[in-house]
Amino acid sequence: MVNVALITGGASGMGLAVATSLSQQGWAVAIADLNVEAGEKAAKDLSGTFHRTDVQAFDSLSATFYAVFQKHGQINFVFANAGVPERKNFYARTDGISGPPTGLDFIIDIDLKSVINTCYIAQHYFRKSPKSNKGCIICTSSIAGIYPVRFCPIYTAAKHGVVGFARAICKHFYENDGIRVNVLCPGNVRTNLFEKKEWDQFDNEWIELSQIVKVVEMMLFDETQFGQVVEAAPQNHYVIETPKYNDPNVKRTLEGPVVDSIGK
Repeated sequence: MVNVALITGGASGMGLAVATSLSQQGWAVAIADLNVEAGEKAAKDLSGTFHRTDVQAFDSLSATFYAVFQKHGQINFVFANAGVPERKNFYARTDGISGPPTGLDFIIDIDLKSVINTCYIAQHYFRKSPKSNKGCIICTSSIAGIYPVRFCPIYTAAKHGVVGFARAICKHFYENDGIRVNVLCPGNVRTNLFEKKEWDQFDNEWIELSQIVKVVEMMLFDETQFGQVVEAAPQNHYVIETPKYNDPNVKRTLEGPVVDSIGK
């Protein structure tokens, strides 16, 4: 059976670059995106399928997984990649407060909740896939998931959440179902998340999409890799270690038999 990849945010940027590379290697790619025009073009160019998907809506995301599984009978790789930037100024001065920060729900829904829902649904379909297929999930976070980025605090919170969530589930997923979960934390990749004038404000060396593909495929094809958080830089990549316990009581609490028994 041909390997099958389901990629959210797959119609452009990093998602499209990964989809293109996998298609060239004989994979069947399912593009999940809200942009119909770009998604249909990508699917046509890659001989894949396009699924109009609103990752904010659980039913829409679930329907995409169902359609892909019905067509192929398995899913091998899920790239939970859909994301949006934070465009509003969290620190803007106002005469009064009429509600929560602008864009709060939108950013959290797409950058964090959609990743959680994608992983939640993916485990179900990996278990339904042939036993030889254990499945791999790569969640897109950001350097904002590792470091504090003061100009986009809500985005930073969401991307830190992706890292924490993936670290929380990776051991259970792997030990119980053989599902490998890893996290991609890219730096500045010049995609359509921002307009040209916004990107031009940064005086940086950009990460080429080919470097992103290289890091993603390293985590995908190396079956020893799970629970990895990998920062992608222009010329290199770095594995970000999970913080060590400071107190032995905390370690006993979080790694003891009571915790291990949950979910079994």
